[in-house]
Amino acid sequence: GAAFGPFLLAVISGSGNAAALAFNGAVTPHAADFGYGIMQLGSMAQLGAGIGRSMSPVAGAGIIIAGLAGINPMEMAKRNAVPCIIATVVIMLLLL
Repeated sequence: GAAFGPFLLAVISGSGNAAALAFNGAVTPHAADFGYGIMQLGSMAQLGAGIGRSMSPVAGAGIIIAGLAGINPMEMAKRNAVPCIIATVVIMLLLL
């Protein structure tokens, strides 16, 4: 789905904006070809990327917060994994 690709890119890169902008620049202009509106596809991509950033162990904000909490960023990512994946699936189901 349109939320899952940007979600994965954000988890890997640590940047939700880069993932959403890349997806929205390349895929969203062709939303009608997939049977969706531009707002539908773009919103889904932006939300998926934002949630993916929350789960990323390499996101700058996550590294800072993990340091303040005295934990490894990977532990934080593991703890956030299930809620973030569920939220992304819910977004895909609600917005499609």
